[in-house]
Amino acid sequence: MFSKPKPALTPNTYAYESEPMVKPTGFREYDARWLLGTEINLMGVQALGIGLGTLIHQLDVKPEIVTGHDFRAYSASVKTALISGLMAAGCNVHDIGLAVTPMAYFAQFDLDVPCVAMVTASHNDNGWTGVKMGANRPLTFGPDEMTRLKQIVLEARFDMRGGGSYAFVENFPARYIADLTNRPKIKRRLKVVCACGNGTAGAFAPQVLEAVGCEVVRLDCDLDHTFPKYNPNTEDMKMLHAMRDEVLRVKADVALGFDGAATVAEWSTTRVRKSLRTKWA
Repeated sequence: MFSKPKPALTPNTYAYESEPMVKPTGFREYDARWLLGTEINLMGVQALGIGLGTLIHQLDVKPEIVTGHDFRAYSASVKTALISGLMAAGCNVHDIGLAVTPMAYFAQFDLDVPCVAMVTASHNDNGWTGVKMGANRPLTFGPDEMTRLKQIVLEARFDMRGGGSYAFVENFPARYIADLTNRPKIKRRLKVVCACGNGTAGAFAPQVLEAVGCEVVRLDCDLDHTFPKYNPNTEDMKMLHAMRDEVLRVKADVALGFDGAATVAEWSTTRVRKSLRTKWA
């Protein structure tokens, strides 16, 4: 048994600590996103995991799933709650730990696992959390799957069959980075400003760029979940101005900026800037 989620609960109460809370508006067309604590609690995340596991079985997909999380103070806790729900619904979890979002998608193929649940708030400010999900690689959920998932969770149509399992995949980022860099190096050595806003990409992007032959100038690549200078959002003008200023200061060829989960990269030179989605995305 697992309680039907409430749309709102008062923090610092028994009910908040013993019932799931899931605000219905968090279910979007292609993923889910909530303010942690005010729109969803950890039991609500458990309910989401149970609902996702239930949907995977309904879709007649092998109940094997990759999980990962972005770099925020609370993301690992959110992922743990999600995993407990997935296991209660009979899913076998392959956890790759701290990851950029494209790394989780890559893991579906590298580990031969059909499903994915990546805990990330992407470019949103601290306080937000969310999950990007899929059960038909390389596709992620669209409106039909998200509608079904929303109905299962909010109406507590759970299939808690149990029998799930958990395995942590050690040092998975090395496999992803090797795949990205096992190819010809760039012909002309570029001087690249790598701007990560102290977010997840800081753990991985600089070494990838160095491995393909770039001279890397690191800009806010140290992990710091307080995001002390600006939110890692490649549409945030503070981040864009910092990239521009650093390109001019060090006379770089280009700046590459990554959002909080490296889902979107932004490139900037002294003349232009442009958003792009590459294998990072």
